[in-house]
Amino acid sequence: MLNDMKSHYFEHALLPDGWRQRVRVVTQAGVIESVESGIELHTEDECYDVVVPAMPNAHSHVFQRAMAGLSEFKTNKQDSFWSWRTLMYRLANEIDREQIYEIARSCYQQMLDAGYASVCEFHYVHRDLELSTDTMSMSKAVMQAAYDVGLPLTMLPVLYAYGSIGEQPLNDQQRRFGLTVEEYVSLWQQLDSVKYREQCVGICFHSLRAVNYEMMVQVLKRLPNDVPVHIHIAEQQAEIDQSLKFYGQRPVAWLYDQFDIDDRWVLVHATHLVEEEIKMISQSQAVVVLCPLTEANLGDGIFPMEKFMSQRGQWAIGSDSHIQICPAEELKTLEYSQRLSRQQRNICCDESQPHVGTWMWLQAVLGGAQASGLPVSGMLPGQKLSFITLNSDSSVIEFDRPEQCLDGYVFSDCVKSQSIQIK
Repeated sequence: MLNDMKSHYFEHALLPDGWRQRVRVVTQAGVIESVESGIELHTEDECYDVVVPAMPNAHSHVFQRAMAGLSEFKTNKQDSFWSWRTLMYRLANEIDREQIYEIARSCYQQMLDAGYASVCEFHYVHRDLELSTDTMSMSKAVMQAAYDVGLPLTMLPVLYAYGSIGEQPLNDQQRRFGLTVEEYVSLWQQLDSVKYREQCVGICFHSLRAVNYEMMVQVLKRLPNDVPVHIHIAEQQAEIDQSLKFYGQRPVAWLYDQFDIDDRWVLVHATHLVEEEIKMISQSQAVVVLCPLTEANLGDGIFPMEKFMSQRGQWAIGSDSHIQICPAEELKTLEYSQRLSRQQRNICCDESQPHVGTWMWLQAVLGGAQASGLPVSGMLPGQKLSFITLNSDSSVIEFDRPEQCLDGYVFSDCVKSQSIQIK
């Protein structure tokens, strides 16, 4: 074999179409050349028992890792997302280029170690502490950090122009975020020209609170039409109320009325949906990115997963504010929120795949790859090989099938894991 060609043998592997036994994956420079199942072990194979593909992380605000655990105290009688946001703004206005690089480098390494395959970085701390015309240095520091640790990155520079719906001006705490359309297009083009290997640059609107229709039209017209488009939407009930008052429509309904939403759009959170909006999203094949740990931490609400599943909607997960960096915990929190809401068990699965861990893992990898625009959709030719090994950590519990092992990893502490990246 060539020096950069490697052969990997998995006793049990979760492929895009389900679990397979005796799987050999051949890679060259970390990219999958071939996948075969039901074969015999070769002497040159690197051997593993039970493996699942690493998980794309479809939503990150990496600087917020620096405040994980530091907002768990009551600031007023109606503590909520909005009071938490004040604390977050304080952090955003203290960090400089060197600090965001160190935060990002540490956080991205933790993502790799936890089993994330890539990250979509929703970046809006654009300006330096002096509020100069330099809008590049903070973004470049984040991109450098991802490259230095070897985590594939979808860089999402954010257009953020207003403080709230109705074109309200930015407040003092938001001034580092602000860009005009001209500044945004220039920044996007510069970032695209300096991106590293295993990086791409997508389009990003912060939310309907922070941009207007004309800005969105201009950006979409002037930038490439083959990159992901991300936006926060319908995360908070207050946002729904503001949209109804200003636009006469709910946020998702307004977005779909104004734009031709398709499979390159990524709707982050979309927590508060009505049935018609669920149908719109599903039919458009846009991806909804759920961030269960952050959404629970902020008290956002519970996503209508069962109805979304019934429409075959596409979804992914993100670690968002990085309260905890663990894809299994994100999936467990998502499933448990549905159980609490429905007062039932085993919601996120179907007749063809009744094991919740397997069903959720496959769905989240597929949606996460779509959201990222990167080759991270699992064990397929042309994709980057990054995987998690699973092994029983219990002398009492025996896992007879790989589905049980993955369920044990997601829902208990009886399975230990190791994240492996193939170069």
